[in-house]
Amino acid sequence: MVVKKMLGVSCAVLLSVCGLVQSATAHAENARISPLHDGVQLTAGSSVLDVQVLENRVVRVHVRPNGQSTPRTLVMDPHPPLMKPTSIHKSEHNGVYMLSTPGISVRIKESAPYTITFFNASGRQLLRSLDPLGQARNGGVTMRHAPGEKLYGIHGLPLKNRGGGLTRDNGGKVVAGIQGNSGAPFIFSVRYGLLVDSNGGDFTTTADSFTFEHDSRTDVEYYVLAGPPLQTMAALSRLAGPPPLPPEWTLGFLNSQWGATESQVEKIVATYRKKQIPIDGFILDFDWKAWGEDNYGEWRWNSTSGPGNVAPDKFPDGASGVFAKKLAAEGVKLAGILKPRILMTVAGHPDKLTKAAAYATKHHLWYPNEAPVRDYYSHRMARDLNFNLAATRTWYWKHLLPAFHSGMVGWWDDEADIDGKTVFGNFQFFNMGRAIYDGQRADSNLRVWTLNRNFYLGAGRYGYNLWSGDIHTGFANMAYQRRRMLAALDTGVAGWSMDTGGFYGHPSPQNYARWVEFAAFVPIMRVHGFYEQKRQPWVYGPVAEAAARGAIDLRYKLLPYIYSYERLGNEGNVGLVRPLFWEFPSDPRSATVTSEWMFGNALLVAPIVTRDATSKAVYLPPGEWFDYATGRRYNGAHNIVIPADAKTWKDIPLFVRSGSILATQPLEQYVGQRPIQKFTLNIFPSHSKATFTAYSDDGETYNYEKGDYLQQKITTQRIGSRTEVTIGGAKGSYASPLRTYLLRIHTAAHSVTINGKPLAKVNPSALSANSASRWATANDRFGPVVLVRVVAGQTTPSVIVLQ
Repeated sequence: MVVKKMLGVSCAVLLSVCGLVQSATAHAENARISPLHDGVQLTAGSSVLDVQVLENRVVRVHVRPNGQSTPRTLVMDPHPPLMKPTSIHKSEHNGVYMLSTPGISVRIKESAPYTITFFNASGRQLLRSLDPLGQARNGGVTMRHAPGEKLYGIHGLPLKNRGGGLTRDNGGKVVAGIQGNSGAPFIFSVRYGLLVDSNGGDFTTTADSFTFEHDSRTDVEYYVLAGPPLQTMAALSRLAGPPPLPPEWTLGFLNSQWGATESQVEKIVATYRKKQIPIDGFILDFDWKAWGEDNYGEWRWNSTSGPGNVAPDKFPDGASGVFAKKLAAEGVKLAGILKPRILMTVAGHPDKLTKAAAYATKHHLWYPNEAPVRDYYSHRMARDLNFNLAATRTWYWKHLLPAFHSGMVGWWDDEADIDGKTVFGNFQFFNMGRAIYDGQRADSNLRVWTLNRNFYLGAGRYGYNLWSGDIHTGFANMAYQRRRMLAALDTGVAGWSMDTGGFYGHPSPQNYARWVEFAAFVPIMRVHGFYEQKRQPWVYGPVAEAAARGAIDLRYKLLPYIYSYERLGNEGNVGLVRPLFWEFPSDPRSATVTSEWMFGNALLVAPIVTRDATSKAVYLPPGEWFDYATGRRYNGAHNIVIPADAKTWKDIPLFVRSGSILATQPLEQYVGQRPIQKFTLNIFPSHSKATFTAYSDDGETYNYEKGDYLQQKITTQRIGSRTEVTIGGAKGSYASPLRTYLLRIHTAAHSVTINGKPLAKVNPSALSANSASRWATANDRFGPVVLVRVVAGQTTPSVIVLQ
């Protein structure tokens, strides 16, 4: 007792000494370790500790202080697509047990005080847990690590800029938060990660330790992930559930708008088409709903003029499906906003519940302990539903079915993070997205896509995407969104978006143009504004329009690259956008950079986010880089300054990594406008092997889950005086329209062979004359380039050698 009193709070924060004393006293004589198929089990009195190897770099530790297990939270995928360890070696010596795989080793000490120590593949210590049984009794886990390691994860960044960055060296609260924030019971460095299965909690830190406290479960289940961030984040995705592939149209340009009618939307879409500015989706705010009407008006198309309707009959052809068909003919899909609340009483009858409210009351579907609040749109009282209930989720989707069947194929879930004074729990928004996902998947094979205003780890497996909330316009707020995106990615977010142009206010033409350029290199490119604010490029004048068009065009040319990285993420790897330190964990200068990021493995983007910029400072990590616009070559591990165009705003600082492959396609005005028969693969060879996996499918359905796709792995490497490019055999059963890969290999050569046979050299203009493989030479902004035409989709590999 004296020891406990003296140590005070530090006993929980530092080493759980209190638990150590209790555990050592209670269990020292009764401990024993027994083997499991994939690990070992330590039993000490009534307490049980399992250590299991799940993957070559992933170890699960489950501590049951009283031998009892509780259900897992929604964080964990019930059926994770884990990669089985290639081998597990077990050994024991003098009461110390070792589990080893090619990627991680674990040492478990049988006698009290019990310890678990984790090592990487080279035998370097990563983490050490002292007295895990005592820590679990206190509702958490403490880990020792190397002094001074930078820590990441835990939570995102708030709506207002309070100066935070990516590191979490001071710990933090694990909470989904509000207005674009995110949370995960996950902390990581450039060498390891720790995931705890918990609904909320807190991380506290010292210079050489961190503690997770306030676990939502009475038993403690955590996972140690060994490796650099790209491997750690991929393993995190597999444990929490990888994101399903989004509909391909959601990777194009999306226009959200509050304050629109059917005829206005049709005119806006017609203008996009006339001006040849690509667009794939139009997202409707309150306007699409019969908000205020009884008989489930909150779910219905605004094709009626019933009592209480706030703005009646804005979409007369919505409910019939005619409106959606008109837009579909123009290549534009529809998405609509959803709210977690419903109005309580019938308009003009304050004592009469609406049909929806009466049902929710009868079946106890309201969010607990919340009083009705005044709905700001109708100015009537409303109340929020409890999406943590399966009955709520089923009922909610049931009444959305008519809208879905009439052409609403995307969903924008709003305000399930906070309403009035109620800040909802971590799984409220999560389960609202889940309601849509489970409901639509049960009804249709079309892919589900939802956009949501907060995120808690695990939501991503439900087609769930995050946007950064109701932000203000202006350069400072635009710049802040860079940090917010990267911090969200550190919590496991894959699909991220923002209200490009700002929700509140009206951006200047320059602010709008630079913001659209920024948005071209985030996972979801979308513009939006407050009521009656228009965010179409032509609203901001011809200079801004031209700059925005250039950014949108570039994104559409990059769609095969973007979509292929989305597939990587779906397969349990890291997807499209990566903070610099994920790709360059050994570079200390990349550790805290938030002004730029990797867009896939090949591109580094550093958007201009200051007014009237005439130059832009960019840090290039180690390696060789090429300016995408000019072709100029740079050595990395240096800061450079490049000019910026303060008059046309048309420049996007974008750099291609040497030792990478960048896929492009001909410009389309929308996804699926015409069959894409050729991918251009820009190959930048180096002495390091580069890999890109080209991927295509129907872009709309879940048939890819049954093998209906085309996938080919392309690798390249410079070996001595020759350059090799290997195109792997095609996988999948998809009857793709893709016929050709045009390889643009950025090097010089005097001969080219494919599978040992010389190719005929022709003029560049003759490369597309027939289906035979052939080659040519040319020069572009990067220098000499070898052009090779190869048939796509072949089941046998092709090895192309340049000398």
